[in-house]
Amino acid sequence: MPSRLSRATRTAAVAGASALVLSGCGGLASQSGTTSADAAASCGDSVTIGAPYPFSGPFTEFGNNAYQGMDIAAKEINDAGGIKALGGTKIKLAKGDTGSADPAQASSAATKLIDGGAIALVGSWGSPQTNSASTVAEGARVPLVTQSWSDQLSARDYQYYFQPPPKSSQMGGASSAYLTAAANSIGVKFTKVVGVGPNDTANVGQITAAVKAFADAGAAAGEPDFYQAGLSDASPIVNRVAAQNPDLILTSGSPADAVLIVKGLRERGVTAPIMGFGGAFVAPSFAKNLGDTVNGLIAVTAWNDDLPLDGVEAATKSYRKTYSEAFMPMEAGESWVNVHLVAEALETSKSCDPEKITEALRSLNVTKGPAAAMPGGQVSFSKDGTNPHAVPLLTQWQDRLPKTVWPEKYASSKLSLG
Repeated sequence: MPSRLSRATRTAAVAGASALVLSGCGGLASQSGTTSADAAASCGDSVTIGAPYPFSGPFTEFGNNAYQGMDIAAKEINDAGGIKALGGTKIKLAKGDTGSADPAQASSAATKLIDGGAIALVGSWGSPQTNSASTVAEGARVPLVTQSWSDQLSARDYQYYFQPPPKSSQMGGASSAYLTAAANSIGVKFTKVVGVGPNDTANVGQITAAVKAFADAGAAAGEPDFYQAGLSDASPIVNRVAAQNPDLILTSGSPADAVLIVKGLRERGVTAPIMGFGGAFVAPSFAKNLGDTVNGLIAVTAWNDDLPLDGVEAATKSYRKTYSEAFMPMEAGESWVNVHLVAEALETSKSCDPEKITEALRSLNVTKGPAAAMPGGQVSFSKDGTNPHAVPLLTQWQDRLPKTVWPEKYASSKLSLG
């Protein structure tokens, strides 16, 4: 491994390169000990995983959910004896608030976490914030494991970036194949598709890919309608969508924008199925704000709490009981998996040195246990940090709960378009 540059010098260099790719959108000393006793002596009683997430601002719900998933994982690991290869060292979590709309706050949060001794970061939910936090992590040579989807995040040739869920383009492309297959299984075919979403990079990529996929499959589909996030009045968008008389609507965006659009469409009498992309469409607040109107809405997601994979049932039961929620949200489940992945890397490396943990993450091929509990049932990392085994899920709100309806091997319920 090359010698470390000063943190400020390396971070500044990587940040400059990253800015060209995405716009808008301390390690510990190496250890040579080979026994758990030696490693534990070097690492101490605990190691810290940093959690750079929005704990304030409009996306607080998602930051809190993600952190709560991390907390469930840390408790599971610690209750089972901690990191055994380190003699029982426990996992501690540290928060860093990325809540500002300015991605610079994510840089500051990541820097403070690393300077405070975090041996890895799990975060940061939003792609612009993940871009900033991962740039800091790359400069400090500390691994960051994320649930962000943007294709551009994995196109930067970063060595300390790890993304277990699918890319945005996979999510968009899967929407056509999944929904078409699920609809065909109940005798439904879509002929007129309309896409609408905010004009940021990740959402434009998802909606564009999804609309193109349906068009390639033979549906009539015009250019998507993109808007500036932060709607106060969704009427113009609702009117444009309704005028096209679609039999399927593809959308994305923040919880507030999504609720306005869905409510507006239903009040206008548009009954076509609506499929959304991202955490907003499977968030607990989405159901609370829409009431029974949420039932029937479809979402393309990266994780759901009804997955028949190792550890999911126990984790979701613990989550529901601990946080008095009806289900464990997607971002909570992803972060739960990500903490278990860091723990696997700690076990494999027998070290709390971030560079050794990074090497272990690159070499992982997990096929069982909570660290493999992403759709696909297997986690390893390609050169660009993505997981080649990751597959999206298609979920539908039924009885105010998101139920997996496709792929069939993971489905807990059947798609309903009645």
